[in-house]
Amino acid sequence: MRSGLLLLMFLLIFYPQMSFSYLDNDTYWTTPHQQPAWFESDLSGGFKGETVDGVSFTQRPVATNELNFRLHKFVIGTAFFYISNKGIIKAENDLHAVSIYLTLV
Repeated sequence: MRSGLLLLMFLLIFYPQMSFSYLDNDTYWTTPHQQPAWFESDLSGGFKGETVDGVSFTQRPVATNELNFRLHKFVIGTAFFYISNKGIIKAENDLHAVSIYLTLV
């Protein structure tokens, strides 16, 4: 009985982390993805949601300014990238993403 309880506790603690551990910046582009189960907009102009297998994702604005460009950061699992009207940008942080965006034609 005790070993069954320990196994249940292990699964409850570690299964959510194991279920999306394959989604990181190295594997995101080469692994199949689940469909969104739901998503909704938030007050900041971004979105949040969850896939059918329970992985949460967010998309939030990083930059909107008088130059009239928008840059959003998409995060799912531990993977993230940036989305803009000039395409997808892979960068280590928000500042790098804005810098890359400004150099694109």
